[in-house]
Amino acid sequence: MKRNISCALSAVLSAAFLASAVSCGPSAYTLSVETSQPSVSGVNLAGKTVSVVYMDSGQEPDSLFAAAMASAFVSELENEYFGGDSLVPLFCLDKVASADFPTKSSMVDLLVDTGSDVLFLLDSPAFGNDIRIRKIPVADGSCTAAAAIPFSVNLYVYDSMDKRDTVLLFSGSTEANISASVSGTESEEGLEYILKSNMQGTATAVGSASGRKFAPEWEFENIVFFMYGSQEWYNTYYYVNDYQWQKAMDIWMSMLDTPNLEKKACLEYNLAAACYMQGQYRLASDWLEMSKEHFSLPYVRALEEKISSRL
Repeated sequence: MKRNISCALSAVLSAAFLASAVSCGPSAYTLSVETSQPSVSGVNLAGKTVSVVYMDSGQEPDSLFAAAMASAFVSELENEYFGGDSLVPLFCLDKVASADFPTKSSMVDLLVDTGSDVLFLLDSPAFGNDIRIRKIPVADGSCTAAAAIPFSVNLYVYDSMDKRDTVLLFSGSTEANISASVSGTESEEGLEYILKSNMQGTATAVGSASGRKFAPEWEFENIVFFMYGSQEWYNTYYYVNDYQWQKAMDIWMSMLDTPNLEKKACLEYNLAAACYMQGQYRLASDWLEMSKEHFSLPYVRALEEKISSRL
């Protein structure tokens, strides 16, 4: 979901300009930002491409349920991570009894086919066998069929960027109270078919609830940036303040050929911080390592811990 991210400069900012005016060394300012954390599921989708595949058993009630559940699941992910834009592709895969899903190799093959970083595989629902159907007469001579239909669903996740390098399983079981108007002449099998075909609302609710388990958590954290007393550096401050990361990074990159190792380290640190803010954690780690090689700066350890927690 698109969040209203707030930005506040710490009290050291007012001193930063003064310090930069009387010293050749760097000053620091702090950005207080609301950043996404991994979801309660433990799966972190920030900065990653995502695709969803659902299994189609070929049986109409199952197919209708799976399609509605997958569509709602995708919508929830798009709302949480992409501002509601249609950026999560949805695929349908015929369920074959002999297929080896969901092994790691099969999930990797699907991942390659979809061209994404993270693959969600929604299995077709498994309905319970103990379904007791009640017929309720209606005044006009027709009937209402009603039943509590037990079912379970399995969701498999493979994240190619997760160091655990394994297929994760999320499963759940419940029952849905379903009713439908019928003529009263249908067989038990016919009534069961009608009731199961009337479960799209339940499937949508299940898909949405499942998607919310992968929604990011949000918390405030402080990110420190370095600055020197020149117009170029002041310009980057305004870009950072406005979250225009690429413009700030372009300026920092243009100054990297400086012979001043402390200044070079500050530039590389800032690039690492900007990459971290954009979810580019591996690149952030690389920039921070270069910064450490050139000069020992304060705040490096704090940023290093933030980056490591995301890798």
